Amino acid sequence: MAKPNRCSTQKNGKIRACVDYRKLNAVTITNTFPLQFTDAVVGHEMYNFLDGFIGYNQVRMYPEDQEKTTFVTEWGVFVAVVMMFGLRTAPTTFQRIISEVFGDYIPAFMQIFLNDFAVYGARQDHLHNL
Repeated sequence: MAKPNRCSTQKNGKIRACVDYRKLNAVTITNTFPLQFTDAVVGHEMYNFLDGFIGYNQVRMYPEDQEKTTFVTEWGVFVAVVMMFGLRTAPTTFQRIISEVFGDYIPAFMQIFLNDFAVYGARQDHLHNL
């Protein structure tokens, strides 16, 4: 069971726990999905960068893996039901899912790196519907 480094109550009343998952990460099998490093946006007339800020927290954990994320706070015992920041496989798991979702658009006019999205193209491609 992990013990949070620190816990606090946010202004909205929700609990924020910073959990040290180093022991869990040490025995976690590495996800081999490659991260995409690219300079595909270079040379395009228009581009937009989007941030999938809390993307990891949208990925549900397998029920059989939830107990591995158990942590204790002064408010009780908790388990993660969604991917937590700090888990070893969170970045590559999210990258794999998003790459599958947007696969038809990569690299035609979109690139993804972790939770950052770049959409790019020529000016006329974006203005034809105005």
